[in-house]
Amino acid sequence: MQIVKSSGQRVEFDERKLKSSILHTGASLEIAESIIVDLRKRLHSGMSTSQIYKIVFDELKKRQKCLACRYDLRSALLRLGPAGYKFEKYVASILNAYGYEAYAPQEEYEGACVSHEVDVIAQKDKRMIFIEAKFRNDFRDVVNLKDALATWARFIDLVDGSAVGKCPHFDEVWIVTNALFTDSALEYGVCKGIHMIGWNVPKERTFAKMVDHIGLYPVTVLNEISSIELEKLSFNNLLLCRDVSRVESEELAKKIDVSERRAIEIIQMCNDVIEILHNA
Repeated sequence: MQIVKSSGQRVEFDERKLKSSILHTGASLEIAESIIVDLRKRLHSGMSTSQIYKIVFDELKKRQKCLACRYDLRSALLRLGPAGYKFEKYVASILNAYGYEAYAPQEEYEGACVSHEVDVIAQKDKRMIFIEAKFRNDFRDVVNLKDALATWARFIDLVDGSAVGKCPHFDEVWIVTNALFTDSALEYGVCKGIHMIGWNVPKERTFAKMVDHIGLYPVTVLNEISSIELEKLSFNNLLLCRDVSRVESEELAKKIDVSERRAIEIIQMCNDVIEILHNA
């Protein structure tokens, strides 16, 4: 049976692949198989992958809410938008969890020719890293060759600027995105030594794997978080469920201006996500 991908391409429906993605959430084999049985009753030729996704998401949510949270990672990342600034802070949070000293700077840095906004700066092993965080609001959007060229040009101008004392020295340049890279962007990045981290590259440590490996899920996997609460969590650099779970309820209530009862609810939701990840 053929289904339709978001790109419009028709492909054969792969039940084993879908089952694997359900199990990956931490769902039991029994739950995964029951969802597949329910899906079969509604599956038809020409069905879109987004329709299938919604059915699976809804069925997971019926059985255990936080299983659905994990299945919904890519959509959760979109909820960090639309401006992308929260994504930059989220990238910094991920890198901090991996042992880097990372932050999203407020000021511009002066290159040899012009000043540049820097999305994220990370340091590790005495190496300073200039990072472009490319947020995309649509699964189908890409980071293209023009983006890679512009990133390299900014990096070189900053390197030249540091040589004459205008800004700190950067040893590496990365592009991190929740989207895909075009082939030409990847080819250029590899040629220039840009470290490219996207949804499905590099194979050994894709962006998705970086999140999943040590459970660095954003608070936006919780559909019950309001936009106002998200803004205040972001302001306090609390974009990871695991970071929120470590804050005392009284302190969290003050930080995001909610009742302590609501703070306890948010912390418990984050703990539920972490427990699912731990048991997966």
